[in-house]
Amino acid sequence: MLVSTARAHKDDYIDETLVYLTLGRGETEPEYWLDYGRRTDESINFFRHNFALEYGITDHWMIDTRVTARNDLGNGFGFDSARMETRYRFFDEGTLPVDIAVSAEVNTEPEEVGGPQQLGLEPRLILSKDFKELNLTLNLADEYVPRSGRTSFNCSFGVRENLSNWLRVGSELKYDFDSHEGSVIPQIWLVFPRDVTLKFGFSAGFDQEKENFARVAIEMEL
Repeated sequence: MLVSTARAHKDDYIDETLVYLTLGRGETEPEYWLDYGRRTDESINFFRHNFALEYGITDHWMIDTRVTARNDLGNGFGFDSARMETRYRFFDEGTLPVDIAVSAEVNTEPEEVGGPQQLGLEPRLILSKDFKELNLTLNLADEYVPRSGRTSFNCSFGVRENLSNWLRVGSELKYDFDSHEGSVIPQIWLVFPRDVTLKFGFSAGFDQEKENFARVAIEMEL
């Protein structure tokens, strides 16, 4: 089955970098991610279970929801975080020199592991450019936490190459300028028939980032 460049670039990167393209009207895409990692500051190993669902409202507008449960080994299993994101893209792909989309997210997560949940609001600008089978994506986001009044500017950059109809490789680079936490996430994607994609990646932290984790994700289009 041939996979078009547009279809190959429609799926988000394996971590937080959102792509410009959105699901088509009425398309539904469930996803599951499994993380295994370690927090270096607390010497805790953990599993994370991420359940997500995307839905295309129109050909240019979609919503994305996700719930995450966390199991700190030796310390129990429980709710970790949740988010709801909506994304709108302007024009069709390739109309402008750089493709532009915007996103707005509402999330809740603890500022520290095991701490109280805090509500966050995050608008995001998405810039994307394709060079045949190569995709470059830049996200610029500013999160606001109403409870504390804290704002945090963060950016992420993704690059992905479609090596064949069934194999893609790439990487993400993320950095939070408020917490001084950054990570690089090399990744590989395997594409199967019926729009099933299996993704593997490893997030290696730098600067003050406290987490390193491996991730395997599966997603399909219904």
